[in-house]
Amino acid sequence: MSANRFVLKHHQIEVDYTIGITPGLPALIYKNGSNVKTFTANQITTDQTALGSMVSVALVTTVDTGGERFGFFLPELDVAKGHTEKFTTVGVYEKFGGPASFPHLPPAWRCIDMHGTAQTVIVPVVEHATA
Repeated sequence: MSANRFVLKHHQIEVDYTIGITPGLPALIYKNGSNVKTFTANQITTDQTALGSMVSVALVTTVDTGGERFGFFLPELDVAKGHTEKFTTVGVYEKFGGPASFPHLPPAWRCIDMHGTAQTVIVPVVEHATA
């Protein structure tokens, strides 16, 4: 079965990402020290590439001055339920300027090595109560 839960680490950075989680619940949790950000599935961009899936989120977004994105590559891994597989990958930060940036900031990228674990987990379906 294709793995659907990934935990990635690099020093004080930790990412917990679950594919297929109930819409509206956090699918990705990004921690950088004591700074924690959560993202639902509709806030996550996934692009299929020849290198694997590139998963990215906006860490900081402003209309005027730009922001910062973080992404990482996920390989296609088949992991039996109840087992864990270790892997390594790369994380990428992009800082970019906006129309009101002064001086104008061109995009800049920084890469980090990440190690992680992959699992195949059963994702519970939460039904919303109707009134």
